[in-house]
Amino acid sequence: MKKTILFVDDDPLLLEVYPLMLDEVADRWEIDCAEGGAIALGKLAAKKFDVVVSDMRMPDMSGIQLMNEVRRLYPEISRIIISGLGDQEEIARSLETTHQFLSKPVKAKELVATISRIGKLDTLLLDDKLKALAGRLSSLPSFPSIYLQITKELNSTDPSIETIADLTLKDPALTAKMLQVANSAAFGLPDKVRNPFDAVQFLGLNAVRSIALSAHVFREFERLELKTFSALQVWTEALRCARITRLIMRFKKTDEAATEDACTAAMLRNVGKLMLAKNLPGEFEAMYLMAAQEKIPLAEAGRKVFGASHASVAAYLFGLWGLSAPMVEAVALHLQPGESDTRTFSPLTAVHVAHVFTGLLWPDKTPGKQTELDHDYLKAVGVEGELDAWRSEIKTALANNN
Repeated sequence: MKKTILFVDDDPLLLEVYPLMLDEVADRWEIDCAEGGAIALGKLAAKKFDVVVSDMRMPDMSGIQLMNEVRRLYPEISRIIISGLGDQEEIARSLETTHQFLSKPVKAKELVATISRIGKLDTLLLDDKLKALAGRLSSLPSFPSIYLQITKELNSTDPSIETIADLTLKDPALTAKMLQVANSAAFGLPDKVRNPFDAVQFLGLNAVRSIALSAHVFREFERLELKTFSALQVWTEALRCARITRLIMRFKKTDEAATEDACTAAMLRNVGKLMLAKNLPGEFEAMYLMAAQEKIPLAEAGRKVFGASHASVAAYLFGLWGLSAPMVEAVALHLQPGESDTRTFSPLTAVHVAHVFTGLLWPDKTPGKQTELDHDYLKAVGVEGELDAWRSEIKTALANNN
Protein backbone atom coordinates (compact mmCIF):
# COMPACT_ATOMS: atom_id res chain seq x y z
CA MET A 1 0.00 0.00 0.00
CA LYS A 2 1.28 3.45 -0.91
CA LYS A 3 2.08 6.02 1.77
CA THR A 4 0.29 9.36 1.43
CA ILE A 5 1.92 12.77 1.65
CA LEU A 6 0.33 16.24 1.68
CA PHE A 7 2.30 19.30 0.53
CA VAL A 8 1.03 22.64 1.84
CA ASP A 9 2.13 26.00 0.38
CA ASP A 10 0.55 29.28 -0.66
CA ASP A 11 2.59 29.26 -3.88
CA PRO A 12 0.76 27.18 -6.55
CA LEU A 13 3.94 26.92 -8.62
CA LEU A 14 5.77 25.15 -5.81
CA LEU A 15 2.83 22.79 -5.39
CA GLU A 16 3.43 21.74 -9.00
CA VAL A 17 7.19 21.32 -8.41
CA TYR A 18 7.11 19.12 -5.30
CA PRO A 19 5.44 16.11 -6.98
CA LEU A 20 8.02 16.30 -9.77
CA MET A 21 10.81 16.21 -7.18
CA LEU A 22 9.38 12.96 -5.78
CA ASP A 23 8.97 11.31 -9.17
CA GLU A 24 11.49 8.56 -8.35
CA VAL A 25 9.41 7.38 -5.37
CA ALA A 26 6.01 7.83 -7.05
CA ASP A 27 5.49 4.07 -6.94
CA ARG A 28 5.62 4.20 -3.12
CA TRP A 29 4.01 7.56 -2.36
CA GLU A 30 0.62 9.04 -3.22
CA ILE A 31 1.02 12.83 -3.38
CA ASP A 32 -1.62 15.50 -2.74
CA CYS A 33 -1.34 19.29 -2.40
CA ALA A 34 -3.16 22.05 -0.54
CA GLU A 35 -2.90 25.78 -1.17
CA GLY A 36 -2.85 27.03 2.43
CA GLY A 37 -3.50 25.70 5.91
CA ALA A 38 -7.31 25.85 5.87
CA ILE A 39 -7.53 23.72 2.73
CA ALA A 40 -4.95 21.34 4.22
CA LEU A 41 -7.01 20.80 7.38
CA GLY A 42 -10.04 20.06 5.21
CA LYS A 43 -8.12 17.42 3.27
CA LEU A 44 -6.74 15.91 6.48
CA ALA A 45 -10.26 15.59 7.86
CA ALA A 46 -11.45 13.78 4.73
CA LYS A 47 -8.53 11.42 4.10
CA LYS A 48 -5.75 9.61 5.96
CA PHE A 49 -2.24 10.99 5.39
CA ASP A 50 1.11 9.67 6.63
CA VAL A 51 3.18 12.85 6.18
CA VAL A 52 2.46 16.59 5.97
CA VAL A 53 5.10 18.91 4.47
CA SER A 54 4.35 22.61 4.94
CA ASP A 55 5.96 25.92 4.10
CA MET A 56 6.73 28.05 7.15
CA ARG A 57 5.34 31.38 5.98
CA MET A 58 1.79 31.45 4.63
CA PRO A 59 -0.59 34.44 4.86
CA ASP A 60 -3.70 32.98 6.53
CA MET A 61 -2.16 30.27 8.69
CA SER A 62 1.57 29.87 9.33
CA GLY A 63 3.30 26.54 9.02
CA ILE A 64 3.76 26.43 12.80
CA GLN A 65 0.06 27.09 13.41
CA LEU A 66 -0.83 24.35 10.94
CA MET A 67 1.59 21.87 12.50
CA ASN A 68 0.19 22.63 15.95
CA GLU A 69 -3.24 21.67 14.67
CA VAL A 70 -1.92 18.56 12.91
CA ARG A 71 -0.13 17.48 16.08
CA ARG A 72 -3.29 18.05 18.16
CA LEU A 73 -5.72 16.38 15.79
CA TYR A 74 -3.54 13.75 14.09
CA PRO A 75 -0.48 13.03 16.31
CA GLU A 76 0.37 9.92 14.28
CA ILE A 77 1.16 11.99 11.16
CA SER A 78 4.82 12.83 10.50
CA ARG A 79 5.34 16.61 10.21
CA ILE A 80 7.97 18.44 8.11
CA ILE A 81 8.49 22.22 7.93
CA ILE A 82 10.23 23.97 5.02
CA SER A 83 11.65 27.47 5.50
CA GLY A 84 14.44 29.83 4.56
CA LEU A 85 17.56 29.69 6.74
CA GLY A 86 17.05 33.35 7.65
CA ASP A 87 14.00 32.50 9.77
CA GLN A 88 16.08 31.35 12.74
CA GLU A 89 13.50 32.23 15.38
CA GLU A 90 10.72 30.49 13.47
CA ILE A 91 12.97 27.48 12.88
CA ALA A 92 13.61 27.16 16.60
CA ARG A 93 9.91 27.40 17.41
CA SER A 94 9.03 24.87 14.73
CA LEU A 95 11.15 22.19 16.38
CA GLU A 96 8.51 21.84 19.09
CA THR A 97 5.80 20.92 16.61
CA THR A 98 7.61 19.07 13.81
CA HIS A 99 9.68 15.97 13.30
CA GLN A 100 11.96 17.43 10.65
CA PHE A 101 13.07 20.81 9.28
CA LEU A 102 14.23 21.36 5.69
CA SER A 103 15.80 24.60 4.50
CA LYS A 104 14.94 26.39 1.26
CA PRO A 105 15.70 25.86 -1.51
CA VAL A 106 14.91 22.18 -0.97
CA LYS A 107 16.96 19.83 -3.10
CA ALA A 108 15.21 16.85 -4.65
CA LYS A 109 17.77 14.42 -3.24
CA GLU A 110 17.32 15.78 0.29
CA LEU A 111 13.53 15.70 0.05
CA VAL A 112 13.52 12.11 -1.24
CA ALA A 113 15.97 11.04 1.49
CA THR A 114 13.83 12.61 4.20
CA ILE A 115 10.60 11.08 2.92
CA SER A 116 12.26 7.68 2.51
CA ARG A 117 13.67 7.84 6.05
CA ILE A 118 10.26 8.56 7.51
CA GLY A 119 8.69 5.76 5.49
CA LYS A 120 11.31 3.31 6.72
CA LEU A 121 10.85 4.38 10.34
CA ASP A 122 7.08 3.96 10.06
CA THR A 123 7.56 0.41 8.80
CA LEU A 124 10.03 -0.38 11.57
CA LEU A 125 8.30 1.28 14.52
CA LEU A 126 4.78 0.10 13.66
CA ASP A 127 5.84 -3.55 13.50
CA ASP A 128 3.28 -5.66 15.39
CA LYS A 129 5.92 -7.66 17.29
CA LEU A 130 7.67 -4.49 18.45
CA LYS A 131 4.39 -2.89 19.54
CA ALA A 132 3.46 -6.07 21.44
CA LEU A 133 6.84 -6.08 23.18
CA ALA A 134 6.51 -2.40 24.10
CA GLY A 135 3.14 -3.19 25.62
CA ARG A 136 4.82 -5.61 28.02
CA LEU A 137 7.20 -2.95 29.35
CA SER A 138 5.41 -1.55 32.40
CA SER A 139 8.21 0.82 33.41
CA LEU A 140 9.43 3.25 30.74
CA PRO A 141 11.30 6.55 31.07
CA SER A 142 9.04 9.59 30.99
CA PHE A 143 9.73 12.51 28.69
CA PRO A 144 11.95 14.89 30.72
CA SER A 145 10.33 18.21 31.67
CA ILE A 146 13.74 19.90 31.91
CA TYR A 147 14.30 19.07 28.22
CA LEU A 148 11.19 21.08 27.41
CA GLN A 149 12.31 23.95 29.68
CA ILE A 150 15.71 24.11 27.99
CA THR A 151 14.03 23.88 24.57
CA LYS A 152 11.73 26.75 25.50
CA GLU A 153 14.73 28.91 26.44
CA LEU A 154 16.57 27.95 23.26
CA ASN A 155 13.49 28.97 21.27
CA SER A 156 13.35 32.41 22.85
CA THR A 157 14.49 35.45 20.87
CA ASP A 158 17.67 35.76 22.94
CA PRO A 159 18.64 32.43 24.57
CA SER A 160 20.58 32.96 27.79
CA ILE A 161 23.51 30.84 28.96
CA GLU A 162 22.80 32.03 32.51
CA THR A 163 19.17 30.86 32.35
CA ILE A 164 20.08 27.43 31.03
CA ALA A 165 22.83 27.09 33.66
CA ASP A 166 20.28 28.00 36.34
CA LEU A 167 17.87 25.37 34.99
CA THR A 168 20.53 22.69 35.27
CA LEU A 169 21.38 23.79 38.83
CA LYS A 170 17.83 22.88 39.87
CA ASP A 171 18.66 19.29 38.93
CA PRO A 172 21.83 18.16 40.78
CA ALA A 173 21.98 14.86 38.89
CA LEU A 174 21.91 16.68 35.54
CA THR A 175 24.55 19.15 36.76
CA ALA A 176 26.84 16.24 37.67
CA LYS A 177 26.34 14.54 34.30
CA MET A 178 26.91 17.78 32.41
CA LEU A 179 30.16 18.48 34.22
CA GLN A 180 31.24 14.88 33.63
CA VAL A 181 30.67 15.25 29.88
CA ALA A 182 32.32 18.68 29.73
CA ASN A 183 35.39 17.35 31.51
CA SER A 184 35.61 14.23 29.38
CA ALA A 185 38.28 13.95 26.73
CA ALA A 186 35.56 14.42 24.11
CA PHE A 187 36.07 18.16 24.23
CA GLY A 188 39.78 18.25 25.01
CA LEU A 189 39.52 21.23 27.35
CA PRO A 190 42.83 22.42 28.87
CA ASP A 191 41.27 23.30 32.26
CA LYS A 192 38.71 21.51 34.38
CA VAL A 193 35.14 22.82 34.17
CA ARG A 194 33.75 23.36 37.68
CA ASN A 195 30.36 25.08 37.29
CA PRO A 196 27.28 24.81 35.03
CA PHE A 197 27.79 28.24 33.45
CA ASP A 198 31.24 27.29 32.15
CA ALA A 199 29.93 23.88 31.08
CA VAL A 200 27.14 25.46 29.04
CA GLN A 201 29.65 27.84 27.45
CA PHE A 202 32.02 25.05 26.48
CA LEU A 203 29.44 22.49 25.42
CA GLY A 204 27.05 24.76 23.54
CA LEU A 205 23.34 25.24 24.16
CA ASN A 206 22.13 22.41 21.94
CA ALA A 207 24.59 19.97 23.50
CA VAL A 208 23.21 20.77 26.94
CA ARG A 209 19.72 19.90 25.71
CA SER A 210 21.00 16.54 24.41
CA ILE A 211 22.77 15.80 27.69
CA ALA A 212 19.61 16.71 29.63
CA LEU A 213 17.68 14.14 27.62
CA SER A 214 20.34 11.43 27.99
CA ALA A 215 20.94 12.03 31.70
CA HIS A 216 17.21 11.85 32.44
CA VAL A 217 16.82 8.54 30.58
CA PHE A 218 19.81 6.93 32.29
CA ARG A 219 18.62 8.12 35.72
CA GLU A 220 15.67 5.74 35.38
CA PHE A 221 18.11 2.83 35.42
CA GLU A 222 21.05 3.95 37.57
CA ARG A 223 20.40 1.31 40.24
CA LEU A 224 20.00 -1.49 37.73
CA GLU A 225 22.60 -4.21 38.28
CA LEU A 226 22.60 -7.58 36.54
CA LYS A 227 25.21 -10.27 36.11
CA THR A 228 25.72 -9.22 32.53
CA PHE A 229 26.15 -5.44 32.94
CA SER A 230 25.16 -2.34 34.88
CA ALA A 231 23.63 1.00 33.94
CA LEU A 232 26.93 2.68 34.87
CA GLN A 233 28.73 0.50 32.35
CA VAL A 234 26.23 1.43 29.63
CA TRP A 235 26.54 5.16 30.49
CA THR A 236 30.36 5.04 30.38
CA GLU A 237 30.29 3.27 27.04
CA ALA A 238 27.68 5.76 25.77
CA LEU A 239 29.99 8.69 26.52
CA ARG A 240 32.80 6.99 24.62
CA CYS A 241 30.64 6.38 21.56
CA ALA A 242 29.30 9.95 21.62
CA ARG A 243 32.89 11.19 21.83
CA ILE A 244 33.86 9.34 18.65
CA THR A 245 30.60 10.28 16.93
CA ARG A 246 31.29 13.98 17.55
CA LEU A 247 34.73 13.62 15.97
CA ILE A 248 33.29 11.92 12.88
CA MET A 249 30.62 14.61 12.46
CA ARG A 250 33.34 17.24 12.72
CA PHE A 251 35.39 15.45 10.07
CA LYS A 252 32.39 15.81 7.74
CA LYS A 253 31.81 19.45 8.82
CA THR A 254 28.12 18.85 9.53
CA ASP A 255 25.90 21.51 11.07
CA GLU A 256 25.25 21.76 14.81
CA ALA A 257 21.75 20.28 14.71
CA ALA A 258 22.87 17.14 12.86
CA THR A 259 25.88 16.77 15.14
CA GLU A 260 23.74 16.87 18.28
CA ASP A 261 21.24 14.43 16.74
CA ALA A 262 24.13 12.05 16.14
CA CYS A 263 25.67 12.48 19.59
CA THR A 264 22.32 12.02 21.31
CA ALA A 265 21.68 8.86 19.29
CA ALA A 266 25.15 7.57 20.18
CA MET A 267 24.46 8.08 23.88
CA LEU A 268 20.99 6.54 23.80
CA ARG A 269 21.43 3.72 21.28
CA ASN A 270 21.74 1.01 23.98
CA VAL A 271 18.97 2.24 26.29
CA GLY A 272 16.79 -0.56 24.93
CA LYS A 273 19.02 -3.01 26.81
CA LEU A 274 18.24 -1.21 30.06
CA MET A 275 14.52 -1.09 29.30
CA LEU A 276 14.40 -4.84 28.65
CA ALA A 277 16.64 -5.70 31.61
CA LYS A 278 14.51 -3.72 34.06
CA ASN A 279 11.13 -4.94 32.83
CA LEU A 280 11.87 -8.48 31.66
CA PRO A 281 15.07 -9.56 33.47
CA GLY A 282 14.61 -13.32 33.00
CA GLU A 283 14.17 -13.10 29.24
CA PHE A 284 16.93 -10.51 29.06
CA GLU A 285 19.39 -12.93 30.68
CA ALA A 286 18.18 -15.62 28.27
CA MET A 287 18.97 -13.28 25.35
CA TYR A 288 22.52 -12.78 26.59
CA LEU A 289 22.98 -16.52 27.11
CA MET A 290 21.67 -17.31 23.62
CA ALA A 291 24.02 -14.77 22.00
CA ALA A 292 26.99 -16.32 23.82
CA GLN A 293 26.09 -19.95 23.14
CA GLU A 294 25.07 -19.54 19.50
CA LYS A 295 27.75 -16.91 18.76
CA ILE A 296 25.21 -14.60 17.16
CA PRO A 297 24.83 -10.81 17.48
CA LEU A 298 22.93 -9.69 20.56
CA ALA A 299 20.33 -7.96 18.37
CA GLU A 300 19.64 -11.26 16.57
CA ALA A 301 19.24 -13.03 19.89
CA GLY A 302 16.87 -10.27 20.95
CA ARG A 303 14.71 -10.83 17.89
CA LYS A 304 14.55 -14.54 18.70
CA VAL A 305 13.70 -14.06 22.39
CA PHE A 306 11.62 -10.89 22.32
CA GLY A 307 10.55 -10.57 18.69
CA ALA A 308 12.51 -7.28 18.36
CA SER A 309 16.03 -6.00 18.97
CA HIS A 310 17.06 -3.73 21.85
CA ALA A 311 17.83 -1.01 19.28
CA SER A 312 14.25 -1.12 17.98
CA VAL A 313 12.85 -0.93 21.52
CA ALA A 314 14.80 2.27 22.24
CA ALA A 315 13.86 3.80 18.89
CA TYR A 316 10.20 3.00 19.53
CA LEU A 317 10.26 5.05 22.73
CA PHE A 318 12.03 7.99 21.09
CA GLY A 319 9.63 7.83 18.16
CA LEU A 320 6.71 8.14 20.59
CA TRP A 321 8.41 11.18 22.09
CA GLY A 322 8.50 12.82 18.66
CA LEU A 323 12.29 13.18 18.54
CA SER A 324 13.87 13.96 15.16
CA ALA A 325 13.68 11.30 12.45
CA PRO A 326 17.48 11.24 11.82
CA MET A 327 18.11 10.64 15.53
CA VAL A 328 15.49 7.89 15.80
CA GLU A 329 16.84 6.28 12.62
CA ALA A 330 20.39 6.30 14.00
CA VAL A 331 19.23 4.56 17.19
CA ALA A 332 17.05 2.05 15.32
CA LEU A 333 19.49 1.06 12.58
CA HIS A 334 23.01 1.68 13.93
CA LEU A 335 23.61 -2.09 14.00
CA GLN A 336 22.21 -2.61 10.47
CA PRO A 337 22.55 0.68 8.59
CA GLY A 338 22.03 -1.06 5.27
CA GLU A 339 18.33 -1.35 6.14
CA SER A 340 18.01 2.42 5.73
CA ASP A 341 16.57 3.63 2.45
CA THR A 342 18.91 6.65 2.41
CA ARG A 343 22.40 6.59 0.97
CA THR A 344 23.81 9.93 2.09
CA PHE A 345 26.01 10.73 5.09
CA SER A 346 23.80 11.22 8.15
CA PRO A 347 23.80 10.71 11.93
CA LEU A 348 23.16 7.02 11.20
CA THR A 349 26.47 6.77 9.34
CA ALA A 350 28.46 8.40 12.12
CA VAL A 351 26.81 6.39 14.91
CA HIS A 352 27.28 3.09 13.08
CA VAL A 353 31.01 3.72 12.56
CA ALA A 354 31.45 5.11 16.09
CA HIS A 355 29.68 2.08 17.57
CA VAL A 356 32.07 -0.32 15.84
CA PHE A 357 35.16 1.79 16.63
CA THR A 358 34.11 2.02 20.30
CA GLY A 359 33.90 -1.76 20.52
CA LEU A 360 37.36 -2.11 18.99
CA LEU A 361 39.00 0.52 21.21
CA TRP A 362 37.28 -0.51 24.45
CA PRO A 363 36.34 -4.21 24.13
CA ASP A 364 33.51 -5.09 26.52
CA LYS A 365 31.91 -8.32 27.71
CA THR A 366 28.91 -8.16 25.40
CA PRO A 367 28.34 -11.76 24.30
CA GLY A 368 27.97 -13.12 20.80
CA LYS A 369 29.26 -11.86 17.50
CA GLN A 370 30.29 -8.22 17.62
CA THR A 371 28.96 -5.68 15.12
CA GLU A 372 31.17 -5.16 12.07
CA LEU A 373 31.31 -2.25 9.67
CA ASP A 374 28.73 -2.51 6.90
CA HIS A 375 31.11 -1.84 4.00
CA ASP A 376 28.40 -2.06 1.33
CA TYR A 377 26.43 0.67 3.07
CA LEU A 378 29.50 2.83 3.74
CA LYS A 379 30.60 2.48 0.12
CA ALA A 380 27.14 3.51 -1.08
CA VAL A 381 27.20 6.53 1.24
CA GLY A 382 30.62 7.44 -0.14
CA VAL A 383 32.73 7.33 3.03
CA GLU A 384 34.39 3.90 2.91
CA GLY A 385 37.57 5.47 1.55
CA GLU A 386 37.71 7.81 4.57
CA LEU A 387 37.58 5.11 7.26
CA ASP A 388 41.35 4.64 7.64
CA ALA A 389 41.87 8.38 8.00
CA TRP A 390 39.04 8.59 10.55
CA ARG A 391 40.50 5.70 12.54
CA SER A 392 43.93 7.33 12.61
CA GLU A 393 42.62 10.78 13.56
CA ILE A 394 40.38 9.34 16.27
CA LYS A 395 43.26 7.43 17.84
CA THR A 396 45.39 10.57 17.78
CA ALA A 397 42.61 12.65 19.32
CA LEU A 398 42.00 10.10 22.06
CA ALA A 399 45.71 9.79 22.80
CA ASN A 400 46.11 13.58 23.06
CA ASN A 401 43.10 13.97 25.32
CA ASN A 402 43.70 11.05 27.67
